[in-house]
Amino acid sequence: MEEGYFNQMRIKGLSPSTALKPYIWKYYLYEQADERLRRSFFRALPSGRVEMFLFFDDNRIVFLTNRQITVLSGFVAGIFELTHPMKVKVEVNGGQFNGMSVIFTHLGVNRILNVRLSQLTNRIIDFTDFWSGAYQWLRDNILSVQEDGLRVRNLNQFFQNQIGNYRGPVAKIYCILDSIEQMEGPLSVERLARELNISYKSLYRMFVDEVGLTPKMYLKILRFNQACRMLNNNPRVRWIELVHQCGYYDQSHFIHEFKTIMKQSPRQYLMSTGGSFYLNRPYVFG
Repeated sequence: MEEGYFNQMRIKGLSPSTALKPYIWKYYLYEQADERLRRSFFRALPSGRVEMFLFFDDNRIVFLTNRQITVLSGFVAGIFELTHPMKVKVEVNGGQFNGMSVIFTHLGVNRILNVRLSQLTNRIIDFTDFWSGAYQWLRDNILSVQEDGLRVRNLNQFFQNQIGNYRGPVAKIYCILDSIEQMEGPLSVERLARELNISYKSLYRMFVDEVGLTPKMYLKILRFNQACRMLNNNPRVRWIELVHQCGYYDQSHFIHEFKTIMKQSPRQYLMSTGGSFYLNRPYVFG
């Protein structure tokens, strides 16, 4: 178990059962939201993975998308483009903001949620749209349970039941996405096509059809997250080292892209957030 803090929010990371590790990357449980998260909208940037969020004690998340407000007590978030205009804040019923998130592997999206990645891209979906018939079970065995270990065990069993009868083949895209996560050093579409022995045209078509993003956009998300993690782990990292390891063309390219996405410079980002992550995602207020 890993444990840390996001401002005043206590966060615990727990691993799924051994049988579920091909489908679920991590569980996160959290409590006690900082007042600023309740008062102000902030943008949580995409991590490149699909996540499910469940909130306890009737707490909710407020979304602001294209000037429209949506309020949910549990949802599935697909992979978002970096420039997608979505802002969120927490809505607390009572004293604390408590909940948990489930980070799926790419294969887990297909096996547990029974959808393609592209069906979730740039979308937030109420989790009852996936399991409306199981909502009461989830409320009784997850949302209303007070002990974290029991919550995770019950959720393990729930997810295990979802994949128990699935016997479909593994699509090639999942093997490609797994290969990308194992690669070290700067990533580019040209490198992917060369090392995976796939033509650029085939790679492009596969990503658009199966992921809902171009391979260039998907790699851009991974590259940006890697840069933010380097800033988080070492705020004094040398720009030339960050640019090289993350695969940016040069320092000005990195700073321009950072400002375009975060609406502030890397140094301003470090001053306003300390480089910390909001539940596995880089974030920025405003």
